This record gives sequence, C-alpha cells and structure tokens, in this order.
Amino acid sequence: MHFEAYKTTLQAFRDQGFSDLDLANITLPELDALLDDQAHLIASLLEQGAVIAGWKIVDRNDGVIISPIFDFQVVPTTGETVSREVLRGTEMEVCFQLNVPTSNESISELVASLDTYAAVELIRPAINTLNHPACDFFFNYGVLISQKTLSGDLVFNGGHQGYKFAFSIEQAAERKRSVLKQGVLECIRRGYAGKDYFFITGTLNGLVSVADSIGFNSLTNHDETLISFNVL
Repeated sequence: MHFEAYKTTLQAFRDQGFSDLDLANITLPELDALLDDQAHLIASLLEQGAVIAGWKIVDRNDGVIISPIFDFQVVPTTGETVSREVLRGTEMEVCFQLNVPTSNESISELVASLDTYAAVELIRPAINTLNHPACDFFFNYGVLISQKTLSGDLVFNGGHQGYKFAFSIEQAAERKRSVLKQGVLECIRRGYAGKDYFFITGTLNGLVSVADSIGFNSLTNHDETLISFNVL
C-alpha cells in the first residue's frame, strides 16, 4: 500500500461520531466502541496490502490506546527530504523493538530487559477531521528510527532556527517502560501477539512546530549522527 491509497481510505472512513471524545474522560463503553471502529479501519487497510510495522502508544487516564504505524510510513534514517506543506512538526520519541509474546506472563521482565532506541516522528494534520484521532491515526506521517541501541546523552537539533533538545536515553526510557508494558498488553488483548513490532511511547519534547523544523534536522549520540532529515 502507498500513502495516497491510505489517505483516500482515511478520508472516506466514518466512525460512530467520536471526534469530540476526550481520552482523559472517556467512558468504558465509549472506549470499546472507539476501539471497534479503529479495528475495523485497521482491517480495511490490511486488506488493501498495508503491513503494520509498529505502534504508537497513547496515554489515557487508566490505560492506553495503540495506533498502528504502517510499513510505508517508516522513513529512511538519513537523507530524507520532507515538504513543510505536509507537516505540523516533529516529536522526539523513545523507541523499543520486540516480538509481542502470546501471554502476559513475564511481561515486566521482558520490558525491563529491552534495549532502547530513539525515533523522530513526523506529525501531519488530521486527514479526516470527522473521525477521532485514534481512527484517523493522526500521529503518523512518518517515523525515523535509530538503527543502533543508545546510551547516555542524545541531542536533537531541529532545523535552522536554533532549536535544540538534549536528554538522557536511560532516564527517558525508564519513564516510558510502564507505558510500553501497557501497550504490549493491549497488543496481546487485541490479537497482535507473536509478531515483531517497534513501539514509540509518546513524545519527550512536545511538538516542535514545522516553522522551527525547516532546514536540516539531526539526532546525535556520542557525536555520531543517527537520524537526519531535511524539511523544505
């Protein structure tokens, strides 16, 4: 599947009128209905040839919602050029990679043992504003994922406007592992066990606007550039 076919499907999809739902205050029946709608849309995309490569885990009060990232949305780690016209901005993420187990036994041990990666998510506007973002898959224009496991301090430099964000990958990952655990459990519950996925676990630095992202963007660790892309 390619992005234009994906976009056409999302533009045509109509959920049950959940566009104004606030995930922080959603009721269980509303959540169940929203997830049913999301599952229907995912199934439709898979039937058209899309392949789920990973998941974005979205926090809510007493749980999470997972939203798929498809294979055609995984962007090459270096050298990509993206038009400012298709983006709202960028976000830094902690990333984990694993094979989702078939049961929830030893989940805590599994999550604690995982290596840490980083990712930069390219955020686009909603394709279909009549649907809830969990059905529009609002977050995922594209994701760039570091190819090496990381340690120590990382620095993300955004565009030519002087934006800089530094963080410790160990400290960031420690905060995100509990969110990851919930996301893996949700994958098991929803029938996605036994498959290899990456998981991004929520932004570290908030949305960096596209105005601040214009130009050369890079993520470095120990003076090595692991992710880079241009926004023009």
